[in-house]
Amino acid sequence: MKAIIIGGVAAGMSAASKLRRLDEKATIHVYEKGHDLSYGACGMPYYLGGIIKDEKELVARTKADFEKKNIHVFLNHEVIKVNPKKKNIEIKNIETGKTIKDDYDKLVIATGTSPNQTNIPGSDVANLYFLNQLEDARLIKKNLDNVKEIAIIGGGYIGLEIAENFAHLGIKVHIIEMAKQLLVVYDEVMAKKAKELLQELGVNIYLEEGLETYQNDNNKTIVKTNKRTLSVDMVIESIGVRPNTSFLKDTGMDMLKNGAIITNKKQETSIKDIYAAGDCVAYDHLITGEKAFVPLGTHANKTGKIVAENIAGNNIRFNGIIGSNIIKVGDYAFAKTGLGIDEAKKHNLDYDYVDITAKNQSGYYPGAKKIFIRLVYDPKTHIIKGAQLYGEKGVSDRINIMALAIIKGMTAEEFSQSDFAYAPPFSPVWDPLLVASNQII
Repeated sequence: MKAIIIGGVAAGMSAASKLRRLDEKATIHVYEKGHDLSYGACGMPYYLGGIIKDEKELVARTKADFEKKNIHVFLNHEVIKVNPKKKNIEIKNIETGKTIKDDYDKLVIATGTSPNQTNIPGSDVANLYFLNQLEDARLIKKNLDNVKEIAIIGGGYIGLEIAENFAHLGIKVHIIEMAKQLLVVYDEVMAKKAKELLQELGVNIYLEEGLETYQNDNNKTIVKTNKRTLSVDMVIESIGVRPNTSFLKDTGMDMLKNGAIITNKKQETSIKDIYAAGDCVAYDHLITGEKAFVPLGTHANKTGKIVAENIAGNNIRFNGIIGSNIIKVGDYAFAKTGLGIDEAKKHNLDYDYVDITAKNQSGYYPGAKKIFIRLVYDPKTHIIKGAQLYGEKGVSDRINIMALAIIKGMTAEEFSQSDFAYAPPFSPVWDPLLVASNQII
């Protein structure tokens, strides 16, 4: 059996590694358009900020590591066409320009995403960068030496992480966001706190502001919006991503309008013997019941392994997602799982919410910090549908507890009886999550 994997980062290399463990005799070819593979993309903002000193720390395994396991990796090779009827692919060697073909028994699409771009007038002359791949991080890092002021276009996860890291480097940072808040996947109460924390770090934030043009002025980039003009040394656009699936347009494969591939729970596409995993895929949202494009590394690694299991004939399913995520802003963690109340309204779901603020540990024990919790629930059934938390301590463990509760469909009554561990250095006798769930009952 011969498997070809297109894409060599999280999903692709998870699939390759798992398939090799399941089938020692399978022929495995991996084609990667770039010249990096198997790296932790989520760590790139911290590499730019100097917290991670060496880019090699982001790399989990090298090409040589995979070749030792008889996984054949072809870097700088772009797959330009898939021929499902002939069961082959066409690949362009980026270094030589030559095109070759390769046949498969099973094909895995794990091509990830590309950054959205504004393409406003002047984009071609601006000192403009993106942060999507390790090569992007290298390029930004290489050109940081004389950067004193920067504009970040977009106030999502990556934009905020870049802003914080650059602020710690002493760079003056401006964030320009078209929406009325940062972190649009969160409820407004969370976004307001994140904004306050960034402003305390010296970050300038401009909301509901539209970008109009870039201009070049003696190696400075002039950024013009509908409200102001800024002169900066560097611009980073961080306005979301799109699936890398345009090369599949002639296959007839089922996709969402944005190009995210639609699969079943075994990660099979609508074309026989072709699977898809990672950030180029639309997942079943376990609360809304809809296909959702939520590109996160957690999903990529899981679905890569699911693909390998099914290629090996093990009939393993990936049920779906609820979009659990966490982000660091200053000394605080912001975390979310399931639906926010604003999202629920957009989906015409008649949900309600409760908010509480409590201490992460016993108040009398030194070091106690406040933690904010919002639980979203169905008022008819009291089933918990979402959770959002922020605080300096105790957020990451609690959001994972809530993710499990939501996936299991627990009611507030059931959750309030959870047998949590208690000791003053770690939690009050009534954990903040239990306090919040009791507000629903």
